[in-house]
Amino acid sequence: RTSDYNNNERWVQVPAGALMLEGALSIPETAHGLVLLAFDTRNNSENVRNGYTQLAKVLHYTGLATLVVNLLTSEEEIIDEETGFFRDNFSILEQRIRGIANWLSENPETQNLGIGYFGVGPVGTAALIAAAERPDLVHAVVSTSGRPDLAESYLSRITAPALFLVGGNDSSTIDLHQS
Repeated sequence: RTSDYNNNERWVQVPAGALMLEGALSIPETAHGLVLLAFDTRNNSENVRNGYTQLAKVLHYTGLATLVVNLLTSEEEIIDEETGFFRDNFSILEQRIRGIANWLSENPETQNLGIGYFGVGPVGTAALIAAAERPDLVHAVVSTSGRPDLAESYLSRITAPALFLVGGNDSSTIDLHQS
C-alpha cells in the first residue's frame, strides 16, 4: 500500500481560541481517525515541523488523518525565546489544543473522525489537561517526554487511553511517570 500524503496535505487556518493558526491537514480516503500533532518550538522550527511531517506520513499510511500545527505564532516564539513565557504555560497551550479539537469536531471533513492528541514535552502535558477538560473530544493521548506530574490534578478525569513515552536514559522523567 502506498501513501498519498503529499497529494492530500493542504494548509488550513485553524481557530485556536482567539488566534488563527496555520496547520497542515491530510485526510486519507478511508480515514478512520485523526491525530492532532501539535507542537511548540523555539529553535529549528523547520526541523521540528519536518519531524512531525514524517510522523504524519506514517500515520497517514495506517489510515489516520493528521493535522500538524505549531501552537505558537512566530511572534510568540520570539517572545518565548527571550522570556520563556510560553515554555511551560500549559493553560495557553491546552486552550489552543481544545480550540483546535473543537474546530475538528465541527469541520464537515473531520467531524466524524475520532481525535487523538500527540504532544512532546510541554505540549504533551497540555494535551493531557485538554483531554481532561473535554473528554468527549479525544479518543487517545500520546505524551512523550511530558510532565504528567504537572497535570496530576487532571489525570483522574481523563477517560481516553493515554500512552506516556519516555527515553530509557531519562531517569528523572521516568521517576516522574512512576509516581
